[in-house]
Amino acid sequence: MSFAADSATQSFTPKAVGEFATSQRPQGVPTDYVVTPNGFFSPSCVQRVEESETLHADGSIESPDGTVRKPAACTQPHYRFDGTRVEPNGSSYMPAIQALHQPTINGWVEDANYDSSVNIGKIVATWKVPSTPTNQSGQTDYFFPGLEQLPTVESILQPVLGYDAFSGTVWTLSSWNCCVSGTTYYSGPINTKAGDTILGTTQCKAANACSTWAITSKDVTTGKSTTLSTDPYGNLKWVFGGVMEVYGVSSCNELPASSPLTYSSIAVYNTAFTKISNTPWGADYPVGSTSPQCNYNVSTTASSVTLKY
Repeated sequence: MSFAADSATQSFTPKAVGEFATSQRPQGVPTDYVVTPNGFFSPSCVQRVEESETLHADGSIESPDGTVRKPAACTQPHYRFDGTRVEPNGSSYMPAIQALHQPTINGWVEDANYDSSVNIGKIVATWKVPSTPTNQSGQTDYFFPGLEQLPTVESILQPVLGYDAFSGTVWTLSSWNCCVSGTTYYSGPINTKAGDTILGTTQCKAANACSTWAITSKDVTTGKSTTLSTDPYGNLKWVFGGVMEVYGVSSCNELPASSPLTYSSIAVYNTAFTKISNTPWGADYPVGSTSPQCNYNVSTTASSVTLKY
């Protein structure tokens, strides 16, 4: 299945768990659940927001003419990367059945991040779409920068590049906000291709007035972009310069064939849109000892994050 490169107005949803190879499906997660950059969700708890619409903190979605629609409240749990079941009210527990097959990676692999002492108003980063994996076995690979709240994480704002993220062995771009009241929201998606330059921008729409944000995933090579306009839910202080996250990966050749991937020209700004000169990136390896181990390595400069595998 493939999509046209200008498919921002098409209606398609993230890939279902049932589309993974049987050996790679997370145990205990219904097969109709879909894969997102934030775990596994019931389709009823995944909402697309159109380019011209604005997502508000209460989950309502406003059109340019002022019309407001509010999708039905999420009533189904979702599952985090490690298999933790999260109810719509935020309570969570690990089911008695181990939720994830081993050895298979489902979740964040490696990233660079830091805790900011001031509220963030903008982050931009540039990277290139990597080559497709040598082994295309139904896995999903994600790459993105992002912002979260501190000290209490309520959501993550992220412009996301994904491989086989929307039921097709192609690269796509989509912008996401997850997961207040159990629902995750996304824009687009649009197609991109290996070698294209991507610009991810997450910023509040007005200096010192960060009540509404724009998360834009742009293919600089083609000029196509997709934007999610959204309320952030809280002050954003946890900064991610670059993340690799995968689902259904059981061998290193299921990662993009080109390594490393570098996020370059990273710039972080406070809410007055003054650039922050000190970005003390710290390398993080959430994958831990989970197999496969693919020579992961994170290196950074003040304005770049390089992820090797």
